[in-house]
Amino acid sequence: MFDLDYTLLRPSEQFEAPGYVRSGARFGLRLDVGRWPQAERAAYVAARERRERTGLVHDDGLLPVIAHAIIEGLGGGQPAAVEATAAAIIDAWSKPENFGLYDDVLPCLDVLRGAGVRMALLSNALGHGLEDVVAHFALDEYMDAAVSSAQTGAVKPAPRMFSALLVLLRVAPAAAVMVGDSVEDDVEGAVAGGCGAILLDRAGRAVGAPLPRIETLAELPAALSLRAWRA
Repeated sequence: MFDLDYTLLRPSEQFEAPGYVRSGARFGLRLDVGRWPQAERAAYVAARERRERTGLVHDDGLLPVIAHAIIEGLGGGQPAAVEATAAAIIDAWSKPENFGLYDDVLPCLDVLRGAGVRMALLSNALGHGLEDVVAHFALDEYMDAAVSSAQTGAVKPAPRMFSALLVLLRVAPAAAVMVGDSVEDDVEGAVAGGCGAILLDRAGRAVGAPLPRIETLAELPAALSLRAWRA
């Protein structure tokens, strides 16, 4: 079971500091690229606070919260210009063409498919439709099923997300492994439901963590031969 964003799907520069600065400039904002680390942190805090209020439900309002937090973290400006910039970022996030697959994705999927491994997508589907992404990148050639939070009304790590996909696949939890970039959503959520889990730690931020961890999908075929981590 694969997570989507930041696991298979790589957002373009549009959603990093230079893209925010360019988008803001269209509406008269002078955002400061040097404040990106603070802006990222502000977005993380805002997203955590939003989830604490809403719980583990699908939340279409989360992306605007993140976009506004980043814009304000980069310096902000006139409210109307901030709102217009946020709307532009949110609209761009909904378009699959503003994303790409990481270079290690298709080679990994080809190896797994050749080995007879069944694969599926499990995504919190923030701001873009899972079906649109699957069609745009022809992932239906590899995936036996796909479940998004928009379908279940819940988000990972809610048990409902994992059980919905396992029912579709007719697979017992113990026979499934979740691969994703979030310890809380992907790893802990999967383990709580009786599945295995492997953290995809592309930035190497979880070195030494007591769980199966890979830094590239090129490592996944070998990692799947190991006993999956359970709490």
